[in-house]
This record gives sequence, structure tokens and C-alpha cells, in this order.
Amino acid sequence: MRVSVSLLFLGSFLLSGTSDAAVSRSERHELQSGQANQGGVTSSSATSGRRTRASIGDSVSGLRISSTRFRIQAGFIAASTSARRTPPPGQLDLAVLYAKTAPFGTEIAPQAWQRDVDPIFIWEAPALGIDVAGYSYALDAAPDEMIDTTGTSWNVAEDPLQRLADGIHTFSVKALNSAGQSGAAMSFEIWIDTAPPTINLYTPQPGLLLNTLRPLITAQVTEPHSGLDPSGILLEVNGSSVAAGFDQTTGTVSASGSGSVREGSNRVELRLTDRAGNSQTPLVWSFTADVTPPGGTLLINSGASMTTSVYVTLNLAASDAISGIARMLLSSDPLIGYVEESYASVRELWRLNPVRGTQKVYVKFVDGAGNTSEPVSDDIDLGLLAPDTILLSGPAGLTPQRRATFTFSCPEGGCVFAYAFDNNAWSEWSDQTTAAAPAELVFGNHYFKVKAAKEVNGIPGIQPDEEDP
Repeated sequence: MRVSVSLLFLGSFLLSGTSDAAVSRSERHELQSGQANQGGVTSSSATSGRRTRASIGDSVSGLRISSTRFRIQAGFIAASTSARRTPPPGQLDLAVLYAKTAPFGTEIAPQAWQRDVDPIFIWEAPALGIDVAGYSYALDAAPDEMIDTTGTSWNVAEDPLQRLADGIHTFSVKALNSAGQSGAAMSFEIWIDTAPPTINLYTPQPGLLLNTLRPLITAQVTEPHSGLDPSGILLEVNGSSVAAGFDQTTGTVSASGSGSVREGSNRVELRLTDRAGNSQTPLVWSFTADVTPPGGTLLINSGASMTTSVYVTLNLAASDAISGIARMLLSSDPLIGYVEESYASVRELWRLNPVRGTQKVYVKFVDGAGNTSEPVSDDIDLGLLAPDTILLSGPAGLTPQRRATFTFSCPEGGCVFAYAFDNNAWSEWSDQTTAAAPAELVFGNHYFKVKAAKEVNGIPGIQPDEEDP
């Protein structure tokens, strides 16, 4: 700091000054002037008669400056001629800090998601022009008291760091003077997102076979930074745009494919964009829809009109243009229910209801998508060779007797019989027409069953179609 002091006094006294001095006299006054140079700015003061103007400069307390004409002793002028080393509050505070994509690039808005990872942070020196020695800056931390640069910018691209990671970062900078004093730190918050949204799970699964034209199309999305932009969801089914919604809580994109899904193969394309403008590579997959039930036919014993056996062969034919035939449901009495089996064009040894007369068999075909056809049927006349069985006598209902004897017969004559009590095994075939319980029965419910059979087909032994069903 440079200070020039010129003083005018009446009479003799001691003044402070530097090497240059001058003397001027009049009849009543004498002027002596001197200059003190401490570096920096220069200010002067003069006294004429009894009037004096104040001086500005660093304190000269503790200094001794002399010339051939006079000398200045420290402490004479005292604090009134000193310039303070401590600047007023706020004079080192920065007022301007911003970020750009490059030195001549576009400005980056603070606290707004964007995709530039190597910005340049720019600030302006304090407006009052205090003697600034440099600046201290820090990323995601408070700047210390060490000077990092004498310039007014930090370019991430030219720093060993080279780029900032995705997320929220805070850049802070403050000014320091040569005395080690600093102003308040100024900060800029920059939000960076360069990663596109990630799709984790989606439905319908690729290649899935559905039996609806209104499937729910969903996708689980991960976007940890800027978040998914609902207006950036583009869902197409077979090339037609489908409106989709987004649940922020679950991170789920969902839509109904109604109106765009058709029978057969369906192509789905999903594109997502986050709020920073990052778009993922479109996800493309397909699924198949089949809502038309299959068709088919049934013949019993290849279309024969009658049979003498309760066991018949079923001849089946069915087709489905999209998903094929997977299963079939068979029944001799729909009121009782159906038996599910894998589809086959021939089903052997299907058992009819063992009652003489017309018997029907019903079948439903099920395709790969689960569509079930209406039942188709065929009938055949059953002429049983086996005799009928007639129970002639025996206890029935409630009885106090603990012994039981039954008699039975067959109208055809020449029959043999087998019987059983409760859960015991069937007896051997015999021509006996009477059966008695083997011992006294305990009180409670008991059952007796008997069946007649007659040799008619020339095969030794009683065959299933020779016994009364």
C-alpha cells in the first residue's frame, strides 16, 4: 500500500514521512512536507493556518521515517491516518456463480435434471475490488482456507476428475485475500442424470399364450435419479399406440391392450424416457392370443350302431388353428361329470353305462390357450350278453336279527353267481343261489351284493362282458 502524507503546521514539531522533504516559509507560517510510501494507494493532507484535512493510509505506528529536514515519530498522527487491514463484512463475498456446458456452451439451470457431466463453474470477483489473492473451491464439501486457483472458473473437463457421477452435487467457492481472510462460500447445486430408465419385469411374458384380447400389459421400471417422465411413455401394440399409466409408488407402467390385441401373434414395443431426457433402447417382445375354442368329432367303435360289450373304443378328431389341442374331457353321463385326459385320437376300453339300450359318450376338446369346446357326442346301442340278477329274499331295512341269509336267481337260467358281505372280497363263481353271513353280525349297518354271469362267448372263464354289470 502506498500512502503520501503532506502536513502543514505552525511552529516547530515532529512529523512522520519518507526520504523526500521540502520547506516553505512566509512571514507567519512555515510549511514542511514529507511523503511516506508503504505501497498501495496514495492520499495527502495539508494544514494552512489552523485548518487541517484528515489523512488516509495504513497506520504508521511502529515506523520511523526521516529526512534531512525532519523526521516522523510513530504515534503522532495515530489511528486517524491509518487504513484498516480487516475489510468490512461482505466485501469478500461472491455475488455471481453459474455453470455452463462448456466455456462457450449453454448455461445450466441450477437444481434441474440435465445430462452434462463435465460442466464449467464460473464466478465473478467481489464487486468492491478488495485485494483478492485467490479462491478456494470444493465439490460436495465446504471449501477450506487454502487457495485452489487465482482464476474465476473450474472446468471439470480439464480436471483429473473429468466427469461427475450421476446424482445431485454441490459446488462451493469462496474468495481469500493475502491476509488469509475469506468471504462467505457461494454454492451451486447441479443435478445430473445420464442413465436411461431400466425395465426389470414385464408382462405378458414373451411367447405367452393367452385366451383374452384384453391382457394387462405391465412393466416394472427403475429410475433412481430424475424419475420417469409420464409423458415419455410410448407403448405400441401391433403398431398402434396404446395409452399407458404410471404408478410412482410401485414404479409400474400399465395398460390394457384392448382394441389393439388380435388373435394370433401380437408385437409389443415399449419406450421410456426420464425427466432428464434419457431414453432406453425400445423393448420389443411378442405374445399369442387365442380366444376361439377348438372343434372336433367323436365316433364310438368307428361309428358302429350296436355293441354287446360295455367297453368300447372312441375315435376322436379335433383341431385348433392357433394353439392346437392339449386335452379332452370325457363322460358317459354329464350330470356325474367329466374325466380329463391328454388328447389322443384313439381312446380304447372306454366303459359305457352298463344298461341295455342306447348309450351316449360325450367329449369336450381343450386347446393350448385353455379354450374349451362345446361337448360333442355319439351313441351306440348296448345289447348286453350278460344275464340280469334278481335278489329274491333277505333282510332289508331295520331288523333285530344278527344272522342274515339271502336268495337270488337269474331269469336266463344256467347262471353262476358271486357275492360279498360288507367290504369283504367277492366269492368264487358258483351256481349256488343262497348266501348266508359267515357269523353273527354286530349291530349297525351292513351291505350285501350279488351278481350273475353266464358263459356266452366261448372263452374259458367269466369275461367282464359276461357278468351282470
